Amino acid sequence: MLEMLAVIGPMFLVVLVGFAAGFIRRFRDAAIHLNAFIFYFALPTFIYTAMVTAPPLGAVPPAVFVIILVVTPALSVGLYFLCRVFGAASRAGAAPTALAGSFGNVGYFGIPISIGIIGPEAGLAAGIVHMTHNIFFMNAYPLVRTAVNASAAADGAPQGLGDLWRTRLWPIVKRAVLLNPVLLFMVLALTVVFTPLQMPELFEEPVAMLGGTAVPLALFCVGLALHPALEGIRSGGVPPAPIALGTAAKLAVLPLLTAAAVLPFSAQLGPVWAGALIILAATPSSTTVFLFSQEYDGDGRLAAAILVASTGLSLITLPLVAEFLL
Repeated sequence: MLEMLAVIGPMFLVVLVGFAAGFIRRFRDAAIHLNAFIFYFALPTFIYTAMVTAPPLGAVPPAVFVIILVVTPALSVGLYFLCRVFGAASRAGAAPTALAGSFGNVGYFGIPISIGIIGPEAGLAAGIVHMTHNIFFMNAYPLVRTAVNASAAADGAPQGLGDLWRTRLWPIVKRAVLLNPVLLFMVLALTVVFTPLQMPELFEEPVAMLGGTAVPLALFCVGLALHPALEGIRSGGVPPAPIALGTAAKLAVLPLLTAAAVLPFSAQLGPVWAGALIILAATPSSTTVFLFSQEYDGDGRLAAAILVASTGLSLITLPLVAEFLL
């Protein structure tokens, strides 16, 4: 346990530094620019370097994609319907609870923790798990909520599917896939790993330098993001039941379900793939859940509460998961 805290503890200290900096207005105001730098430059280059420098793992086991695209969506749908039986207050927060209880901080927390616990060979595995996870969530939630909101706005009037796709849904897919720098760098990394293509040193060295800023800066920004999340909670109107449900699902239910799904494929996956899947499943809610809920649900307070609770409690749960894996 102490060994695991030695790996994970420094990351949470950086989060605390970011939280402390958030009491100063200039840092809070800079958060949007820092996050833009992380998204467009630091995180793509960090993941690229982690993937191309990882020791070779051979072919990607098909079970990886089955587990990610079955277990996590199933939990998300289950959370949605479970919230709807808890009364009107929980029913109104069913969508953000389903998102926050299943969408983890796989990039900022999951990849560096996987590498720190399993070793550098986890870089490629964690990168592919991250890519699959994010392609699903960065498209599924915005698309579903946009379609639902468009249907509600139409108030029963017929709406052409083609017009909805062209004006509302296609821009989401384009932004999340075609214009996503993280995804583009991952595709490049996979090309380098699985084909004879090699990038020149003039490209690799500055990419590695930019990637070196990703983890500390991203964790610093997670700390900054806790301030608007806490402000949303303090404003009131956040029912406790979905907070507890979403936090428990993200930190306990999802990693347990993932571990159970890994067992039948353990021979195919091996310890690196299995470990990366479970660690990434055990990460706290992503800061993106607050942004998505604010944009597509009109109220990010519930997602923010689950983000804060899961981030704080993960200091206990992540070392337990790591200890279980070892």
